[in-house]
Amino acid sequence: ILTATPLGIFQVQNSTILWANNRIATMLGYHETYLVGKDLATLFTTQEEYAQFCREIQHRQDSRGFGQAECALLKKDKTYQPCLIQVQILDPRDITRGGTFIVTDTTEKKAISEALRKSEAKYRDLLANTQSIIVRMDLQGTITFFNTYALAFFDYASEDVIGKNVVGTIVSGKSRSGHDLSMVADDLGFNADGYAVNVSENIRRNGDRVWIAWINKAIRDEKGHIAEILCIGNDITDRKRDGVVRISTDTWKDVVVTDTDVADVVFDAVFHICTEISIEGREGKAVGTTFLIGDIKHVLEKSRQIILNPFEGHPPESRIITNPGLKENIKALAPLDGAFVISGDGFVESVGRYITVDSSNVALPPGMGTRHNSVAAITSVTKCVGIVVSQSGGGITVFRDGRIVKKITL
Repeated sequence: ILTATPLGIFQVQNSTILWANNRIATMLGYHETYLVGKDLATLFTTQEEYAQFCREIQHRQDSRGFGQAECALLKKDKTYQPCLIQVQILDPRDITRGGTFIVTDTTEKKAISEALRKSEAKYRDLLANTQSIIVRMDLQGTITFFNTYALAFFDYASEDVIGKNVVGTIVSGKSRSGHDLSMVADDLGFNADGYAVNVSENIRRNGDRVWIAWINKAIRDEKGHIAEILCIGNDITDRKRDGVVRISTDTWKDVVVTDTDVADVVFDAVFHICTEISIEGREGKAVGTTFLIGDIKHVLEKSRQIILNPFEGHPPESRIITNPGLKENIKALAPLDGAFVISGDGFVESVGRYITVDSSNVALPPGMGTRHNSVAAITSVTKCVGIVVSQSGGGITVFRDGRIVKKITL
C-alpha cells in the first residue's frame, strides 16, 4: 500500500531518513534507495529554508495533530518540487527527533493558482480599460466599484464616487430611477434572457444629461441571495439633433425594421414619443398604450375600431407622425383604449383599434399583460412592428414576428 500510494512517504529519525517509498524518490528524480541514510536538511535548498520548514511544522497543526507546511524540495536536477508536507511528529518540541512525512505534489495546484492569478490580472485590466461603463453597487445603491472608463465618462475621481450613492452622483435625485433602485434588481430576470436593457437618464458631474443602456447582473453571496449588482452601461445618447438629447436607436433599429415597410425615421419618431409617454405619463398619471407600425392593410384587417377614430377625414399632412406639432395630440390620446395604427411611411391611420388575433399560442415571459400578448400575436401574422408602453413601470417593449426584440425600462 505504501509503495502504490500516489503520496510520497518517508520516515525520519534524528534528522536521518530511514525509509522512503518509490513515489517520493521518483518525485525528486532519485532511485528508491538513494534517499535512505540522507540528512533531512539536504532535501532543502538552504539551511534557512529548512529552519523555516521546521518552524511551520511545529506551529501549524491540523485537528489530527499533523504538522503541515508548504515548501519546495530540491530535486536531483537542481530544480524545485512544490509540495505540501504533513508530518506526524514523534516529539512536537523537536522535529529533528523524527516522524512520518507525507508529501503531496502541488505542481498542478501551483500552476492553476498562477493561471488564475494571471487571469484575474487580465480581468482587472479588462475592467479598468474597457470602453464600457462598469459600476458595482449594493442593493441600497452605494457604489463599490467604478472602472476607469466610467470615471472619465462621468468626470469623477475615484474618491468622489466610491462609497457614495448613485443618487446624487450619476443619477439625479429627481429622476424616477433615483427613487426606485429596486427596479434594477427586479429587471435581472429579463437580462438573463438577453433582451432586457435598463435605459436610464444619467448625469455627468457638470450636469450634462446622458442616456445610458444598462445591462445588470446579480452578484450573489454564498447563500444565493443578491448581495450586489454589476451594471455594464453604454452611452446611447443621440446628440445629432440640436438642443435635444434622446435615446439613440442606431445600434439596434435594423433588427426591428429590416424586411418591413417601416421607414427608419418613422420608427424613431414613434419610439421617441413612447419614451416621452413612459417618462412623463399624462397629467401626472402613468399611461399604457400601443403602437402598430407598418403593413397597414393586414393590421386593419386583423383589428377593429372600438371608438370613433379622431384622425378619420383629416388630410395626410396633418397626420404625419414626424410632424412635431402632432406629438402632443398623440400623447393626449394615449390613455384611450386600443392601439395607434401608423403606416410604414408615417401616416397615423387610426386610434383605438382592438386587436382581434387569437393570442392563446403566444409564449411571453411572466409579467406580460393582455396588451403585450395581443401585440405579440398580431406581429406574428403580419409584417408590422409593435411597441407597447406598460402602464405599470413604464417599460417599453418592441415586438417583431411574434417575439420581443427589445425591452427597455426607463
